[in-house]
Amino acid sequence: MRTPKEKHLFALPDRDSATDLVIKHIKTLLMEKKLKPGDRLPSEYELSEAMGVSRGSIREAMKILKAVGVVEIRQGDGTYITHPSTKSYFDPLFFELLLTDASVREFMELREIIESGVLRLVIANADSEDLQRLVAVHQKMEKAVATRKSTFQELTQLDIEFHLTLGQLTHNVLLEKIYRFILDFFAPTIEKTYHREKSGTNALRLHRNILNALLERDTEKAQIALRESIHEWQRLFKEGI
Repeated sequence: MRTPKEKHLFALPDRDSATDLVIKHIKTLLMEKKLKPGDRLPSEYELSEAMGVSRGSIREAMKILKAVGVVEIRQGDGTYITHPSTKSYFDPLFFELLLTDASVREFMELREIIESGVLRLVIANADSEDLQRLVAVHQKMEKAVATRKSTFQELTQLDIEFHLTLGQLTHNVLLEKIYRFILDFFAPTIEKTYHREKSGTNALRLHRNILNALLERDTEKAQIALRESIHEWQRLFKEGI
């Protein structure tokens, strides 16, 4: 049985649409850190009693939260708040953006704003060992381009690996996750640019400019290199439409 304190924790502040309120309240508890990854939720009956809603509403809310990856339902064990994952086959925000009728300009602005912040934090937070990891990733692309045998899919993966490493070097888990999401969203357009510029030499040059600026810890130079990279991506993407 749950204690009075636990019952109070899950008591709903008001009564509206039951399923929506349950989801909203779980979200609030997560934001307030009163629920954390790995926590086991009370039983369906206990949640129903604490929140003052039907068990059917609790069941429906848990189905939705499971679908978006917030909870994990373990048969015979209970319902748990999931641990963050780098892989998700269903991300509501991702699909919402896919269905948004955004212009190329809006795409470009979104990517530039996120990547500008990423580079600033890499310069601020990455140590020398971190930057050598980025050098190693860049060298992999250099070798792939030099052989002239890599497919555009392979070059795309190396391109994305470079950016994923940048996200890790921010040492900011929130920004890393957002940047990973952005890269997932932009991956098809990055791949399109390699259809146009099959050798990868230009992309390699743009990456090298960014890398050199980071090694010098020169924020202004990094931003200039980023803008050139974004504008070149935009040009190739437009040509491929």
